[in-house]
Amino acid sequence: MTALASIERGLLDLGYTSESLFRDYRFADVLGDGDGIRSVCLAAFTQLPESFRSAAFGVVDGDVDPAGAIRARSALGAPVFFSIDGESVGVWSVGARAAPTLRERVTVAELPALFDRYRAQWDPQALHRAKALGQDAGPVQYDFVDLGLLPAIESEVEAKLHQAMADVVAILSPSNPDDLGAQRSAFRLTFRLLAAKILADRGHAIAEEWGGQGVGAVLAGIQSYYGLAVVDDGEPLPLDRAAVAWARLGQAINLRNISADSLAFVYENTLVTADTRRLFGTHSTPRAVAEYVVGALRLERFDIEQLRLVEPFTGAGIFLVAALKRLRDLLPANWSASQRHAYLVQRLSGAELDMFACEVATLSLILADYPNANGWKIKSRDLFDDGALTQTLAGATVILCNPPFEDFTPDERRDYPEAGSAAASKAAFALQKAVEAAPGALGFVLPRGFLLHHGYRELRTKIATVYDEVELVSLPDRIFQKASYPCALLIASGRRAEEVAKITRVVSRTVPEQDCLNFLRSGEPGPERIATRSLPTSDLWISELDEVWAYLARAPRLGDHAQIHRGLRWKVQGKGVSDEPGPLRERGYFRPRDSLLAYELRRPRWLDVAPENQVWPAPLTRPWREPKILINAQRVSRGAWRLTAAADRDGMLASQQFTGIWPSGDYSVNVLEAILNGPVANAFVTEHSANQHFTNEMVKRLPLPSRIDDIALSELTQRYRAQLRAYLARPDSALVIELNKTLVEIDAVILQGYDLPPRLERRVLDFFSGAKRPTAHPFAGWMPPEVRTFTPLHELLGRSQSLGRGSWVLDVFKPIPSTEADAIAHFID
Repeated sequence: MTALASIERGLLDLGYTSESLFRDYRFADVLGDGDGIRSVCLAAFTQLPESFRSAAFGVVDGDVDPAGAIRARSALGAPVFFSIDGESVGVWSVGARAAPTLRERVTVAELPALFDRYRAQWDPQALHRAKALGQDAGPVQYDFVDLGLLPAIESEVEAKLHQAMADVVAILSPSNPDDLGAQRSAFRLTFRLLAAKILADRGHAIAEEWGGQGVGAVLAGIQSYYGLAVVDDGEPLPLDRAAVAWARLGQAINLRNISADSLAFVYENTLVTADTRRLFGTHSTPRAVAEYVVGALRLERFDIEQLRLVEPFTGAGIFLVAALKRLRDLLPANWSASQRHAYLVQRLSGAELDMFACEVATLSLILADYPNANGWKIKSRDLFDDGALTQTLAGATVILCNPPFEDFTPDERRDYPEAGSAAASKAAFALQKAVEAAPGALGFVLPRGFLLHHGYRELRTKIATVYDEVELVSLPDRIFQKASYPCALLIASGRRAEEVAKITRVVSRTVPEQDCLNFLRSGEPGPERIATRSLPTSDLWISELDEVWAYLARAPRLGDHAQIHRGLRWKVQGKGVSDEPGPLRERGYFRPRDSLLAYELRRPRWLDVAPENQVWPAPLTRPWREPKILINAQRVSRGAWRLTAAADRDGMLASQQFTGIWPSGDYSVNVLEAILNGPVANAFVTEHSANQHFTNEMVKRLPLPSRIDDIALSELTQRYRAQLRAYLARPDSALVIELNKTLVEIDAVILQGYDLPPRLERRVLDFFSGAKRPTAHPFAGWMPPEVRTFTPLHELLGRSQSLGRGSWVLDVFKPIPSTEADAIAHFID
């Protein structure tokens, strides 16, 4: 038996099917220069359709430089390569950046023993799980899989595909950009040409029928094969331009090795206009999010004969594709491809208003289920019409959904009386109808406000009442490719037959902003926080510092010791401010980013106080002339540090971008200024804000220290302000050290006043690990990184090794040249 035949035999023995093994497999070298084609003697895939995501093994034969030959073929996506050299075979692992690594070399006779030795790692399902980022791979260590390879290939595929498709869109687009009907026809035509190219590059028999017959035959063939409607928006099909576009696609990368996810990428990044995004609320679900939700629902718990999955507001069908992949793994191994296809098309369905998105979702499912043809049920339907969503969800055992996030407009409330009266937002309406449909489980992408916002309280209570387990995941704002939304995941499972349970199990996870890219690559959302909640309750979210807030439950609240009000808001915001004095103008602060630093207010402007120009008259009546603290009314960053405060003793006004806090009890302006700039206050607003805005009600609930040394704190804040002004006048590294020392001492006094147990105080400080504090100078942290004890900060400062001194500070802050200091001073001024 030849070496190649022996490798093929070994793969079959591992469980790879003959249909998943391809001799002389050709694919695009997306990791190389240009759009070249590479081939391997044999390629093996964990599942069909073949793509770089399911590639498992590649084989090269007779190369003088096998390492170079394998590296040149790394775009295949296979983590393991065999190199045949006569009677010996090399076993290589392939990574994203490093050269291939020779793991061992065996003779042809030793190949059966080799496959037996690596059976646990090379089993098709096990290797597929190892490549499918974020899925539980079990106890096996996968030494051969480099998790950086797939993202590297995916990035190149998407970049080259985007360029080709953008060129095609430009060729097909109408000369009049305002002709929206013709533009949509161009997009649909573009996508069908892409589908035709995929079939041609995969060598499908149907593609041979239109070979050499022109683009008209290509389009007719693809429409007939997939059962698609004829592209007709009232204008003749531009076949001359379609021919040019088809020729351009012919020059693009070979798409044989493409995955279904790439179609969704093209839809989201190339074929969705700003108008479409605004009209339909389009924000496509990232693949990692969809796969995480589907994995967390544990579909294996359901009876496959009863299972029915529905994705309303389908978009590009990312959830359905993820569900298809997972379900396919759960079906009996002895089912034929036609049996699997027949089952899947009956069990997966969706609905979407955008007809083009329906077509994209259909083609994505077709590609994920290649080489089977159509049969997928993605209906074009306005789900906000009375009864439409209820009908779509009827009988679903699992509902997966990424709904539009926007509120209903007044016009939409008139057009959709049922939906508009049932909920304020489209997402809340979608979730309400999903819960009413009584599925066994549901997975939703929602605005982050769902975690805490009062408007979702009844829905949270209902979900906790009817489901045994609820998982919530807070996601970064930039999780979507083309939109920035504060969002979260809701995963509820274990539907109760009757609402008689006393408790429900809740799980919370957080993906920090700085870990967004890692989550998209690995699917790992961070450690879970688990608790049980007594019913009924709407309190489902477990914050990272939940134990801290429980300890401070009886602490004084800011709202009991201060008046809290927003600033002035004008009917025409831009006309509310001026750089020049004038009638009915008074000095005040307009924008926090221009005027607000921690412990320092600067650059006042002239604000309009004419009553007729105000949205609300009440802000004009606030005691602006009295001492107060001004804070930003919305976060200053996406990180853990979100709040900045400064005392105003000059009687200035402020716009509604600020919140004013007037002390009315036992806490002075100096004390509140220090508290609001400190770690506990920042952690509180970060964990209790449903979005980027700080509501007055939330600020009122902010816990205060039970006792405080007002005199010591006043001295420290005075010293800090003096140092800060000196630094702003002339930045100097020596001043940075002093500023850090004073700021740490202020924080220590505040933390001592909260009297947290040392372990909880340390958790508060660790909450800010890696986050940039919004100070005018660099902040080095509270203690050297090697200090891991649970000693309170004030006790550490009381010891001889003051944290404001020592080599760790000097290592962080190097003296800057005088020319740079002058430049910084000039910039600050």
